Amino acid sequence: MTMKAILTAALTAVVVTLSGGVYAEGRLETPKDGTAISGKALFSGWHCDATSIEIELPGGTKIPAAMGTTRGDLNSKCGKSDVGFGLLFNMAELGAGEQTIKAYADGVEFATSTFTVTKLSTGTYLSGASKSVQIDDFPTDGHKVTLAWEQTLQNFVIVSEAIPVSGGADVLQDGVAASQYDVGIYAFDQMVGAKGYGACGGPQEFAGEDCQSISFEVVDDEDRGAVLEIAYLTDKFAGIVIDSSSPGLDMSDYETGVLNFDIKVVSAGTNTTYKVKIDDHNQGSTGEFPVSADNSGDWATYSVNMSELLVNVDGNNVGGNLSLNAVKAVVFMATFGEVQDVVFRLDNVYFSE
Repeated sequence: MTMKAILTAALTAVVVTLSGGVYAEGRLETPKDGTAISGKALFSGWHCDATSIEIELPGGTKIPAAMGTTRGDLNSKCGKSDVGFGLLFNMAELGAGEQTIKAYADGVEFATSTFTVTKLSTGTYLSGASKSVQIDDFPTDGHKVTLAWEQTLQNFVIVSEAIPVSGGADVLQDGVAASQYDVGIYAFDQMVGAKGYGACGGPQEFAGEDCQSISFEVVDDEDRGAVLEIAYLTDKFAGIVIDSSSPGLDMSDYETGVLNFDIKVVSAGTNTTYKVKIDDHNQGSTGEFPVSADNSGDWATYSVNMSELLVNVDGNNVGGNLSLNAVKAVVFMATFGEVQDVVFRLDNVYFSE
């Protein structure tokens, strides 16, 4: 090996450590490599330790990006949260077809992305046009989304979503409880309340106390965008409740249907099973139905038949007097006794027929 090759390999292996033990690191998130894009959109991402970010377009032109966007999900990685960057650009200006851009931090390339641009036949900027269209069975079966052309964005945007059935099928999307679960999201915690297992972390009127054993927040997942992240803070038992107010939701149309949800395990601890249940707050519950954890770090999709939820794995009825005519809450938790250091993310919770 030549001296030049040795020096190159040595320099490549060096990791620059910032104050506090934070590593210089960054990512170009949008457009994601291998995807398609159109209209006005952001070149965006994050970098832990840059004083300037530039985006190099095909052909070599470099344009400075705005910096300092708050990214709470990167605080632990970067030691600060104002690490986001973005550059709004009319993608049609790049031309149709495959394009490659590069991102530079303080003049040093740290990311690249190759993507496909769709450019309308009318040119780089369409004006004076209007159109709306309805998309069936999106984002879930039975739902209908209306898209409308937005000239300022040079793209179609979602203007409405029609949710079927009284009470609707959605439970949680993008880290937020669906509108019909109007109480919102809170937790139960073994360490809260005079008798334990009290409500916490939610609406002040009944769950305003701080949680001791669990925390939850909306974070930006690199694959999904906004999702709900749940973290266990102690080895005590706790879980997340997505709740609706009286008289509850009529979900009887889903008696022979399915409860769907996605889980991504960020930190597994010793936990190998997650549990879900449906509750009517009137002594009626499906009981805690177990699903095997996928501890690979990837998103896993689960679809549990309501018939299975109402009967546990031993064939014994654990539904009690649960009434699907007045469903109040959907509950998620790790396994009792195995919660220490568990962190998981929850997304796309909904019922389907």
